Amino acid sequence: MASLGPWVGVPPDLLRFIRGVCTAWRSALPAAAPLLLTVSGPDAPRHRQIQPGQLVSASFLMAGRSFHLSELPTGGEFVGSSNGWIAVDPICPGIFLLNPTSGEGFDLFPLRNDDDEPVLKVVFAPNPRPTTTPPWRSAPRACSPTRDMRWTVMDVAMAEQRDKLADLVYDAGGGKVYCVTAHGDVHVFHVPGCRRRRPRVAPLHANRAGGLFAPPYDTASKLTGAKSIFLSGGSLHQAWRNTTIAFSSMTPGGGRFSMAKDEIVVLKYDPERRPCWDALADLGGRSVFVGKNNPVVLRPEDASGVRPNCVYWIDERSRFQPMVFDMATITSTPHPFDAEAPGPARRPLCWFFLNDKISH
Repeated sequence: MASLGPWVGVPPDLLRFIRGVCTAWRSALPAAAPLLLTVSGPDAPRHRQIQPGQLVSASFLMAGRSFHLSELPTGGEFVGSSNGWIAVDPICPGIFLLNPTSGEGFDLFPLRNDDDEPVLKVVFAPNPRPTTTPPWRSAPRACSPTRDMRWTVMDVAMAEQRDKLADLVYDAGGGKVYCVTAHGDVHVFHVPGCRRRRPRVAPLHANRAGGLFAPPYDTASKLTGAKSIFLSGGSLHQAWRNTTIAFSSMTPGGGRFSMAKDEIVVLKYDPERRPCWDALADLGGRSVFVGKNNPVVLRPEDASGVRPNCVYWIDERSRFQPMVFDMATITSTPHPFDAEAPGPARRPLCWFFLNDKISH
């Protein structure tokens, strides 16, 4: 490293960002820092709609530095971010993937079917190509590419009639996509390594005897409006957020369980116990970034500005405001970035990582 000369004085966060466009740096530097992706222009999105020509920027959590990336070549609905790429659904002809650091982009083959349901989120592997991307829709359905450049659409059998898919996480190492429903149920989408095999989707809980959640979380599963799913320490976790006014319910022991607005409860999956999901007091010092991005778990030592035992989320109901829920104080507060960077012509979209695969 001594031969790098002027590079020695460059801030570490900037070096981490350079690794996204400079191959020589990628293997020499630690995991990429979390970034907040924003879109600016005369019509910066108030929701997930983005317009062609808008400028994509990335901001570090600390120091308030922002870097301009690429202009959007196409408009549509923002539907995902993973491994340094973002996904836009332009409605026709198909989903467009863009690497905003390099400017590379390509269209996936058309996804539309007769029902014309919108795509709400897309996850994909590192270095995605048109045949490696499994998206999903708002209805109980999952999609996977086939060898003949078409999509296999699979119905997901819901345990309850009004349930629907809420979030998903792609486990590249296991070749699986875990999908959580609005009621906290989990389905596993198996992505075959061999393209001759058909993908399949199955419930995680084949045996529901004994229930999935102990009281009072069996009630909270129906009352919390936002569900996220992520992997941490090799185990599945869920994060449930109360999106409405504070609520309170009676517990079997005669006590009361309450959740304030924007309060989050995190549960861990243990297949050996019943009920198999149990609430956690903390994340063992880790923190998770959830939203339209593929969820990423970090420790404070992974990147500057990351606090321990926090859930970083994006408030899509309020101008995509970046938020932090602290499990120690049980409160959600706006991320400090929000006070300085976004404005009328600049809106956050999602958390952004050059590399989703961070092992602990």
